[in-house]
Amino acid sequence: MKIIDAHCDALSKLIRDEGLSFHVPNNKMESQFEYMKKANMAAQIFAVFVPPGIPSNQRFYTALKMVEKFHSDVVKKDSLIPILSARDLEKVCAEKADVRGGILSLEGANALEGNLLYLTILYRLGLRALGFTWNFRNEAADGVEEPQAGGLSVFGKQVLHKANELGIMLDVSHLSEKGFWNVVEESKDPFIASHSNCQHVYFDKRNLSNEQLKAIFTKGGVVGLTFIPAFIINKKDVNVTHFLKHVDHVLALGGENHLAFGSDFDGMDYTMDDLINGESYIILIEALLKQYKEEQVKKWLHGNWMRVFSAVLKEESETGN
Repeated sequence: MKIIDAHCDALSKLIRDEGLSFHVPNNKMESQFEYMKKANMAAQIFAVFVPPGIPSNQRFYTALKMVEKFHSDVVKKDSLIPILSARDLEKVCAEKADVRGGILSLEGANALEGNLLYLTILYRLGLRALGFTWNFRNEAADGVEEPQAGGLSVFGKQVLHKANELGIMLDVSHLSEKGFWNVVEESKDPFIASHSNCQHVYFDKRNLSNEQLKAIFTKGGVVGLTFIPAFIINKKDVNVTHFLKHVDHVLALGGENHLAFGSDFDGMDYTMDDLINGESYIILIEALLKQYKEEQVKKWLHGNWMRVFSAVLKEESETGN
């Protein structure tokens, strides 16, 4: 089964440790090309994350370094291509495809330094998804950890509309609840939560309420359930059985066509006991097939991501490139 994973922080590890390479097998990275091959992963979304401690005038430069790392180390002509359009995504998800893909996603608009032009530049360099925040306040919005959090700023709404215009997928993971409802109201396109779980199953600010989940469904979006143990259950030893409770809950709300996965490999302090790296998708697939039909599982592994990205990504001719 083809897999699309909606979130990993491999680029952050590659930047921190110049001795690592995405294409050279190693035991330090939970996301790497070898695991993509073993699990039959067609596409991986790579977060461009600028940490809060970076000086304000160095944030865009830091994002550019990560984008360059993606193109110089992750992208390989004959094995992993950048996903720039729905056509590219269809190519890597084809049954007999011999190439895989990577999608660049900005995790936090702090990297834009309040400058809308920087979003267009990143788009021209391959950016195709954007999350407004990482937990805290920036020029665009407040995150879920911000005390008395507000919603999108004037600049944040400009970012949203520019993303809609360019064909950049909006991502509400980490965004404050007020910001979430701003996106529901303002976005003409469906949007996603790339790596969030269900508050009803386990309450955490980073998880989504039933009302938020239903709003994503109504807009035609997709929720990528995440493998982060702290968002699954309040328990020391966490495994796929606990994770499946979040799958069950999304389905109980009518989300069969809006369910998918965003692991957050390389971005968590510790992993589940069994879903420990990209290759572990094999374990998840086996567990899902014990309870659900193969056609359903295929939708959750890649079909739902393909549908929503195909609705948002534009062909080059549509953007004037």
